[in-house]
Amino acid sequence: MTTRRQPRKTERFHQIPIFSKLSGQEVGRILRITEEIAVPMGSNVFEPGGPADSFYIILDGRVDIRFPSANGGAPTVIATLSNRSVFGEMSFLGKRPRSGFAVALEETRLNRVNGEEFRALLEKGDLAAYKVIHNFAMLIGSRLRRVENELLRVLDSMGPDTRQEKLAELQQFRQTLFQDWSF
Repeated sequence: MTTRRQPRKTERFHQIPIFSKLSGQEVGRILRITEEIAVPMGSNVFEPGGPADSFYIILDGRVDIRFPSANGGAPTVIATLSNRSVFGEMSFLGKRPRSGFAVALEETRLNRVNGEEFRALLEKGDLAAYKVIHNFAMLIGSRLRRVENELLRVLDSMGPDTRQEKLAELQQFRQTLFQDWSF
């Protein structure tokens, strides 16, 4: 009977991008290292400087990702995420403190993936964990492409002199990102 339940229990998780191309058993192995948590409306899931000891999957609800203002003003909302979205993966993968806020916009249910246990799966060579990492790379690449497209759209709205200056800065950043950084 447990065998019949497992596919149904993991079936809804196949709609989550980080679980694409994982078998039901592989999804199940990842889900075994998760904890379902409820976050009240207006509460922080994490904040800048906090430990990146996990990443999150939204089961129900909405979460704003906000970055602190450099001048001390109100944080800037960079994304509003909802069901099946994943967040907190960039700091988690980089093993660095959180750089932003994640705030529940309504009562939100999350799966918190335990970072220590996820890394243990990687160290054991678990294929499911490696597939999740591959899917993270695809997700982060897609996000980077969207940011670049939005930046180019904003640059198109500037005057020609300013646009050329900003394009040169963007090119320098891209060179640093793609040539100088070691991955």
